[in-house]
Amino acid sequence: MNILGVIGDVLWLLALSIMAGASRMAWGKVRDVLVPVLWSPAGTTLWRAPRAVALATLPTAAFLLSLWLLVESRRSQELTVAIILLCVRATLAAIFAVVHLTQVRRALNQLAEEGQIKL
Repeated sequence: MNILGVIGDVLWLLALSIMAGASRMAWGKVRDVLVPVLWSPAGTTLWRAPRAVALATLPTAAFLLSLWLLVESRRSQELTVAIILLCVRATLAAIFAVVHLTQVRRALNQLAEEGQIKL
């Protein structure tokens, strides 16, 4: 195990914990309503899902991707490949966390505007 792999693991752990915290916070606010998940560029809601699907799909996909990247980072022995994988892992972890936080915030704000939840 090299230090670059450990750094990548820590970054993914941080991103996944941020995503889990946001989902847990939203879980308590959303009860028996369909949560907006997908929006058009114009801002209209295209798809709504039950809260379990809406709040757990992206973190689960991110977790599975992080496991695959973890295995791949342990396979490489060259320094250049390890550095590239660390950069990929760091970038993807940040992107998944920001996208999930943005989705949760937008969904909660929309549900509050519709009067279905109270923030």
